[in-house]
Amino acid sequence: MPKYRSNPTPWPNPAYYLLRFIQFLVSIGTVGILSYFIYYLIKSRLRVPPEFAIQYVASLLALLNIVTTTVAKCCGALNPKFAVVFDFLIFACLAVAFGLLNHAMHGLVRHDCTNGQWGVTGQGGVRICRMYKGVWAFCVVGLVTYFLSIVVDGIVIRRTGNHKYVVANPKSMQQTKTYVAPNYSQDTSYGSGGLPSHG
Repeated sequence: MPKYRSNPTPWPNPAYYLLRFIQFLVSIGTVGILSYFIYYLIKSRLRVPPEFAIQYVASLLALLNIVTTTVAKCCGALNPKFAVVFDFLIFACLAVAFGLLNHAMHGLVRHDCTNGQWGVTGQGGVRICRMYKGVWAFCVVGLVTYFLSIVVDGIVIRRTGNHKYVVANPKSMQQTKTYVAPNYSQDTSYGSGGLPSHG
């Protein structure tokens, strides 16, 4: 059975996929909570804070980047130089959005979500407070993991630049088993009975 050599990869697969998985979870969580806030604000005919809108768009862009780069990585078409550019742009967007959101929250994360500060039990104030803190925590985790993704991209770029990783050539996918052609120089005609002649 012929064997094929697989293409080597410069990417540290466990670290790459772990970071992308965490980024996917926190982006989904941020988009979900902000969608809840935006929906009820619009339903109540209240103005949506621009900090919410900016963070919402940044999280959607992060999701798009996660999906596209992961698909490209699985197909073996992810260029580390393009990856670091996209990761840096998403990191910058998330940093700006988080800065605005953190400023708008006025130190909310340092306060306890108690009934005394967030209304009486049954009005949902405590739940809203916890959701605010959830968004804040998701944003922090997203920033940290995207920074680590930039570090991973830099390591891959340096690895390929130092030729520690050799890009596979077309021969790498050739069969490793040598095919030996039959020898037709011997006479195996019908007159010889199909047997090679010795004379």
